[in-house]
Amino acid sequence: MNANENSPKTNFRLNRIRNVSRIVRYIFLALFILLIVYFFFGVLFSSGSSWNFKGNAWRALCVVATQIVICLWYWKLARLFGFYERGLIFASEAVRCIKFLGLLCVAQWILGTTYHILLKYYPIIPFQPTLPPGVSVTVKEATISRMGFFSFDIWGINFGFLLAGTVIVLIAWIMDEGRKIQEEQELTV
Repeated sequence: MNANENSPKTNFRLNRIRNVSRIVRYIFLALFILLIVYFFFGVLFSSGSSWNFKGNAWRALCVVATQIVICLWYWKLARLFGFYERGLIFASEAVRCIKFLGLLCVAQWILGTTYHILLKYYPIIPFQPTLPPGVSVTVKEATISRMGFFSFDIWGINFGFLLAGTVIVLIAWIMDEGRKIQEEQELTV
């Protein structure tokens, strides 16, 4: 057998990767389209309270930026699985895509942290309904301390996305270095 030919077992594995990648790519493309439609109709055509940012331009900016990051995330994931579908598993394009996904996680962390810090200094003024005399409403903020796989709070700031993004970028860097080592070894006779 020629060194450049794939064995039947390798072809079977590559076909499995391609088939699964195609399905996953379509799922992420569908999520991307649904998110775009939700965002478009939610922001432009909704008069509901979920997109009501009266007097809070910073909130609107954070929400729009977060939606853009999430849309980019699904788009890049679909693109990554498109590379896998074509058999480009350790190609430099796939590694760059993985690295970009890690940077999107870090961007999401920055946006989320900024949002929560600004929320402390510029709180949302809740809707004040007209209540009968003698009736009052007290709004209490719930504080939940979570510790999960990529979710942990320190001083009220969740560092989960920062950790996840950093790990993803490191994995992409290691994959890229491994690819370069393999290319150098293939050139060595």
